[in-house]
Amino acid sequence: MSHAAEGFELADAKVNAVHTKAGPVPVDTLVIAAGVRSHFLTAKLGSPVLLETERGYHVMMLAPSHLPRIPIMSGSGKFFITPMEEGLRVAGTVELAGLDAPPVFRRSELLLKQASLMIPDVSWNGTTQWMGHRPSLADSKPVIGRSPKVKNAYFAFGHGHVGLTAAAPTAEIIAELISGESPSIDIAPFAADRAAVRR
Repeated sequence: MSHAAEGFELADAKVNAVHTKAGPVPVDTLVIAAGVRSHFLTAKLGSPVLLETERGYHVMMLAPSHLPRIPIMSGSGKFFITPMEEGLRVAGTVELAGLDAPPVFRRSELLLKQASLMIPDVSWNGTTQWMGHRPSLADSKPVIGRSPKVKNAYFAFGHGHVGLTAAAPTAEIIAELISGESPSIDIAPFAADRAAVRR
C-alpha cells in the first residue's frame, strides 16, 4: 500500500525519512517525480519552484461505426484522432489553470465537433470526457538534477507535453547522478535554481 508524502525528516542536509500518514518511511536516496504536485515537495526541501498545471482535454467517441487505420492529425485544428480499443480518442487542447480549477468541458465538446467535421462518415454511440494535468514551467524546460540544498535528493519533473516521451531519458540521467556518474548530457539548463520562486 502506498501513502502520500507529506514532508521529510532531515539531518545534516540529507533526507532520512519521508513523512506519511502511515508514519515515516526511511530512505537512503529520494527522487521527487510527483508531476503537478512536485513543487509542494521541493519547497519542503528548501527549493520552491514556479510550476503551473497545464491542462489537457480529450473526448472518447464510443463504439464508432469504424476506425481509421492510423492516427490522424488536423494541422489547422491542432488536434489528433487516435483509434483505440475503447473507441476514437480526440485530443489536442491546452489551458493554463490551477489544480483546483473546475474542468472546462466545452473544450472537449469543441474537439468532438471538429472531429465530426473531419471524419463525417464515422458515427458513434456516446462519449466520455477527460481532463488531466501536465506539470509545466514558464521556460518549457523540466527540472532534472540534484537538489541544490539536500545531498541525497533528486528532482525529475515538469516535462509538460512530453512527459511520457521524456520519462526514459530523464530516468537514465537520474540513475547516472545517483550512481555518481556524469550525466550523458549537460543538465545545467534544467537546474531547480533557475525556476526558483524569487523573494
